[in-house]
Amino acid sequence: MISSLKNIFITGTDTGVGKSIFSALLAISLHNEGKKVCISKPIQTGFPKDTDFLKELTGNKIPIFNTYSFSLPAAPIISAEHENKKIDLEKIILDIRNLEKEFDCVIVEGIGGVAVPITDHVIARSPLMADDEAISKTLRDCRIGASASPHNDTYLVADLIKDLNYPVIIVSRSSLGTINHSVLTIEFAKQKDLNILGFIVSAYDETLNDPVIKTAPDVISKLTKVKCLMKIPLVKKLSFESLNSLAEKFATLKYVC
Repeated sequence: MISSLKNIFITGTDTGVGKSIFSALLAISLHNEGKKVCISKPIQTGFPKDTDFLKELTGNKIPIFNTYSFSLPAAPIISAEHENKKIDLEKIILDIRNLEKEFDCVIVEGIGGVAVPITDHVIARSPLMADDEAISKTLRDCRIGASASPHNDTYLVADLIKDLNYPVIIVSRSSLGTINHSVLTIEFAKQKDLNILGFIVSAYDETLNDPVIKTAPDVISKLTKVKCLMKIPLVKKLSFESLNSLAEKFATLKYVC
């Protein structure tokens, strides 16, 4: 069950698919169970800020953390360059590791999807990444010009998930095109050897008699062999109150596909 996990990474098939809504819903559900939970949005770009949206959705009851925030609404590698800044991967990972010490559960919300580039300052991954001293030493020893990622010379969101060693849930749209987007995202995550728990269908309107919406989750599961964990119903007015009400249904997994 999702709520039994200590730490989890939330990614999506694209930007604006509902990652923050699901992150907030999950955090509220865990909070209501009495767990000390926080949300980390390591990198955000553009305005309004996702962290402000998360604070609003969680009623300021869940601590929200952020390491890098840029004004240009683009991939981090572009936004950072636009402001003539560098993204320090060591700082991102160590910030999250510190949260793990303080909270029962850390929910990390990614930016965009799994193939979004964060930086070209690549670090070499190590099986010891879960150890603080090993993280620091590994990252210091693998600065620019050192051993690069075996798959790509640019550090992607998928690489961050891998280095954190977090299980991942993928948030998908419920609209036309979601099969293609979801399958491509899931298959790329498999190539990166990520621990995929399943996918979530966001803004699922059960009142619509639309075969596209109704059949997409089953088709995605059939094509990828990855389970649809939940269909989050369409919430017309997003607020803490509406998500808190929905969290009660979430806790009983009433909307599991």
